[in-house]
Parts: sequence; structure tokens; C-alpha cells
Amino acid sequence: MVEYKYSLDLKNYVWDITSISVILLIASLAIIFNTVVLEITFYTTLDFTLKIIVPLVLTVIIHELVHIVTAIMLGYKAKIGYGRVKFAPVFYVRIRDGVMRKHYITITLTPLIAFSTITLILALITPNTLAKEILSTMFIMNTAGSSGDIVLTLSAIKIDKKALIEDYGTSIVSNKPIPKPYSRTVGLILKIITIMLLILIAAQLK
Repeated sequence: MVEYKYSLDLKNYVWDITSISVILLIASLAIIFNTVVLEITFYTTLDFTLKIIVPLVLTVIIHELVHIVTAIMLGYKAKIGYGRVKFAPVFYVRIRDGVMRKHYITITLTPLIAFSTITLILALITPNTLAKEILSTMFIMNTAGSSGDIVLTLSAIKIDKKALIEDYGTSIVSNKPIPKPYSRTVGLILKIITIMLLILIAAQLK
């Protein structure tokens, strides 16, 4: 039986994850507003429902389904789990008996790479304005919401190639040592960049 005695807890990276989310949010907004639509409008409650609530629900469901389908295609039995990283709810794919490192990285990154790419392409080519705005919102939400996956991947790529990994949503465990995703300096730089971006945005809104 494999002993998983090493762990990485996302609760220690809450502000890093938040910073990455903000950076990805701003970057994805810039991509959308410079390539797909000039704005996403909200004139009525129905607009808000169709352009925020519906995309949010669809994004969460499809994001997790992509994780699951990728895991199944790689030969694993997977199911959805739920946890919390302090104030944020977390859905994750639960796979028993461990995942090979290279497969874990693939399973973790596929929603960011595939789902975001597909929604962006569809948003670019669809002629319908409402569909463009819904797909754009899904692209933004999925991209910005993948920050936890990115942090976990940055640690996973440093783990021994023969390691087995289990994901518990708020943490990962392994039978091999799990290095930190990056140095404290990088974490500090992420926070500084986030603060500077928010200050610039606030200045533009005045």
C-alpha cells in the first residue's frame, strides 16, 4: 500500500491564488475587450442572469467535467469532491489510489488550456451578440478561476517523476516530497503586481 506522507495545503496560498486570479481576470478581460466585444452590457435582471449566473453555473460544471473526462481517458476512476479554501468553495476531482505525476499535470491543466481556448474561439466566430457575451464571460470565469490549478501544477512539475499524487481539493498528498510551487519572493511579486494593477484600474475609473 502506498504511503502518502507528504502534502501541500492550498490554505497556505490563499493570497497567492487570489493574486493570480486577479491577474488572470484582468488579462482575460483585456483579451475579450480587444478581440471579441467592446463591452458586456447589463440592462436588466435577465441580462445579469444570462450573462453572469448562467455562465458561472456552466463554467463550474464544464470545468469539472473536463477534469473528469480527462482522468477517465487516462484510465482513472474519478468523481467530484467538494471543499473550502477559507472563504472560497472548491470543487475538485477525486481519484483514489493516486495519479501518476504526468497524468496529474494533464488532468489539472486541461480545463484551463482546452476550455478557455474553445470558449474564446467560439466567442470570436459566433455572429450572435448575446452568445458572444455569454462565451466571453465563460472564458473570463474559467481563466481567472484556474489559479488554484496553476499553483498545484507548479508544485506537481517539481515532484519526482515516479510520484503518485492524490488531490483533496484544498490540498494534495504524495508518496514523494512536494516542493513549494515557487519562492516567497515570487509570491511577493505576485501580490505587488496585483496591487499595482488594481491601483491603475482605480485611477482609470476616476
